[in-house]
Amino acid sequence: MASMATNENLPPTVIRQLAKELKNLDDSPPEGIKVIVNDDDFATIFADIEGPAGTPYENGIFRMKLILSRDFPQSPPKGRHFVRLPLLSIL
Repeated sequence: MASMATNENLPPTVIRQLAKELKNLDDSPPEGIKVIVNDDDFATIFADIEGPAGTPYENGIFRMKLILSRDFPQSPPKGRHFVRLPLLSIL
């Protein structure tokens, strides 16, 4: 199993690949997706994904946390999702 990484122990090749991919995302961001990078820990990336219009998920924001390993991109990031649910009033 690959170990999780922080800026201090990410290999230069991983940092270069990540910088390239983040620049591509910045130059042409996917509609409805916002990427948030922590400058102190490039290995942890958050993505906020808007729920598609015309679905029960419309107006929802769905947060993903991606954690890169030292051998990224050969190994995919580990991911978790965090769902923000609105408070519902039940009458």
